[in-house]
Amino acid sequence: MANSHRLILILFLCFIINNVNPYKFAESEKDAAIISRTLVNEFGIGTLVTIMNDYEKEDVRGYPFGLLDYFADDCPSTGNPLLLLSDWQKNIQNAKRNNWKASLMIRKLSKNDTFFPVAEPRLNLFGHLERVPEDEVVNVQKCFLDKHPRAHWWIPGKGHVFYFYRFIVQDIYFVGGFGGEHFIGYIDSELYHEVEPDKNIYINHNCNEKVEQSGWMNMQHP
Repeated sequence: MANSHRLILILFLCFIINNVNPYKFAESEKDAAIISRTLVNEFGIGTLVTIMNDYEKEDVRGYPFGLLDYFADDCPSTGNPLLLLSDWQKNIQNAKRNNWKASLMIRKLSKNDTFFPVAEPRLNLFGHLERVPEDEVVNVQKCFLDKHPRAHWWIPGKGHVFYFYRFIVQDIYFVGGFGGEHFIGYIDSELYHEVEPDKNIYINHNCNEKVEQSGWMNMQHP
């Protein structure tokens, strides 16, 4: 029950903080594109989704299949995530049989006690996978390991059948959070690739950060 009350309080505080200012911020499509690029750049864990192929058991063919995977933004940043995947992985087997189509769901991660995920921005990237050419592997490997040092056990040449893939983003669906101040919908792919990550726009207009900065959750309330 205490957790339920806490979530209700967070939602109430989000509403108050976002609406007491008559000049409240409203996210534009460009803002959403910048936030999306920032999420791709800052957070390195997402859910890679493909469609179960016709060689799987009949009962699951055609269903979406998603698993958690590490990713890193390309170096330099392009908004096209890098992934380290094995040919034995179900997602690779599915993608091979579907023109390498896939989607990648990304959201903010936090250990903060006041964190409320559904009030935060998240996005789904639509695109296809391309294996990174041999002459780019060294640069891509450094880029990826800077984000995920523990992944060094699986880099190509370590005895495991893993390869680097680049997720080529073709479409983006974005949900900024609750309420009319947030952008919800598709982001133009050219705009997405044109903008640059900017952590300030993300932090300054996010509900959980506002609640935390307000200090309300640390006060003693009757």
